[in-house]
Parts: sequence; C-alpha cells; structure tokens
Amino acid sequence: MAVADFEYRKEKKAKKKAYKELKEIARSEGKEPPPDPYPSAIKEIQAEEKKYVMDRFYNPKVIEIANKMKEERDMLLQDRAASGQW
Repeated sequence: MAVADFEYRKEKKAKKKAYKELKEIARSEGKEPPPDPYPSAIKEIQAEEKKYVMDRFYNPKVIEIANKMKEERDMLLQDRAASGQW
C-alpha cells in the first residue's frame, strides 16, 4: 500500500510540475495560462452539488419539506419527553 501511495504522489507531483512549467511558458509568451488539467476532485463535487445547496435555501418546495421534517422531529421529541422514554 505504501508503495502505491508513493507512486501516486510521485505521479501527481510530476503532473503539477509539468503544469507549472506550461504556465510559465504561457506567461513568458504573454498568453493566458491554460486551465488546470488536474483540478481538485473535491472542487468538482462541490461544483456539481452547488445547485442543490442553493435550492435548499431558496426553493420554496424544498423549504416546505424541510419545515415539515422539523415539525415531525419536534413532535417525536415531545412525544418521547412526555412518555418518559428519553
């Protein structure tokens, strides 16, 4: 496992170095640097989920569903407290 991890890190480092050199070449030629060919996987996932996160706060249907779930949870907690199961 450690060998595979080492190889992965080495490969990733080489890719980053190559991209860094590409950016330097583009800057020296006065051009705009190319987009990052190896973007962060976390940022990609966040970009995909951004729409749904915004819906959670601004879409009236989603807000209504969330409020219903909160009411149900509150009722359940009150029932537990009243019956002494908590």
